[in-house]
Parts: sequence; C-alpha cells; structure tokens
Amino acid sequence: MPVKKNPDNDIPDNDEATSVEEQEVSESVEKPEENIGKKINQLRLTKGFSQRKLARLAGLTNTSISAIERNKVSPAVNTLKAILQVLDSDLNTFFSDEWKERKDRVVVTPKDLIEISEPNSRVSIKQVFNGSPIKNLGFLIEVYQPNSSTEDRISHEGEEIGTVIEGKIIIRIDDTTYLLNEGDSYVIKTCHPHTFINPSNAITRIVSAHTPATY
Repeated sequence: MPVKKNPDNDIPDNDEATSVEEQEVSESVEKPEENIGKKINQLRLTKGFSQRKLARLAGLTNTSISAIERNKVSPAVNTLKAILQVLDSDLNTFFSDEWKERKDRVVVTPKDLIEISEPNSRVSIKQVFNGSPIKNLGFLIEVYQPNSSTEDRISHEGEEIGTVIEGKIIIRIDDTTYLLNEGDSYVIKTCHPHTFINPSNAITRIVSAHTPATY
C-alpha cells in the first residue's frame, strides 16, 4: 500500500537506487544463526516507523530497508550500525541474549495500530500488526480528510485490494481515473503509478489489504 502524504518518500524507491550497503566495502554482517531482517522489522514496528521513515533517518533507500528486512541482502556492519542507532539499539544488544522476540497478538486494539503517515498528514494510514515476524499480508485502515490525497503517481511491487466504507475516493492509475463510492471495492496492481484522491468535503474511510507486506 502506498504511504500517504509522507515526506519520507523523498528517498529514491526503485531498484536502480544505490544503497549505502552497496557502496560500503566494509565486511558484511555474517551471523547465519541470527535472523537479522526479522529483528530489524520488529524494532522498526515497535518504534512505529514506516520503512520509508527508517530509510530516511538511516541514510538509506526504502528498497534497501525492504531487502534487508526480507533477508535478501546482508547489511554491511556500518549500515547495520546506522539502522540500529535510529532504532535506539546497538550491535551488542542486537546480538545478545537481551533480545526479546515479541509475542504474536490475536487481538489488535486501536491503541496497538501503527500510524505510518506523518503527524501533519491529512491522510491517516494505520497498520494492523500483531507482532509476528512473518507477514505475507498487510492490512491498513485509512482515513482521508476532505480534499486530501496521497502523493502523486506512487508505484511499488505487489497487489492491493480495498473497500470504501465511508465517503468516496478517486483512484488515478496511469492516465485512467476511477471514482468509487461507499461500498465499492478496487483491485489494483501497484506497479502501475497511482494516486488516491478524496474529492469531497467529507471524510473518506477505506480498509485495504496488500501483498507483499512491505510496511
């Protein structure tokens, strides 16, 4: 799901973006017994940070954080240090017995929802997260203030399905525009540039699911 009205998106988000860990020549972290990506994911969600926010604060790209959390790449030591500093941790704690894995929730209350939009955003996107390190599906609760919108022409890998439960929303995909009213649902491939717009003077509410779960 695109991050709504989030200034953190000034971080390049494409496969061609050069990440810090690709630039560094220092030795990569090699601890096969440790699930580094899972730990970073849990620390990030505990802080309530989106991948984009963590990337910006650590001087990385969103693509890099996503790849590290999925254990697709092993971060260089300096890269991991930068990430942990943002997450108020350090290498000693990260690889010690002090690490405590979060227990999965069954019930997620409103106070447990993770806000992934910026505080001053007019679009609120809250993630339903139960603490599990294994996520195949993401679920979001979205609230659009009157005449608000997401960033223009967002694109990322995956598929998204959503339902308008209150109000109306315009979805612009490539050069085509769709108007959805209350009760309407949508299914989109998020690799196509898209924008969500609330054209009305009333609040719009949407619930959506997306895969892969990259937030």
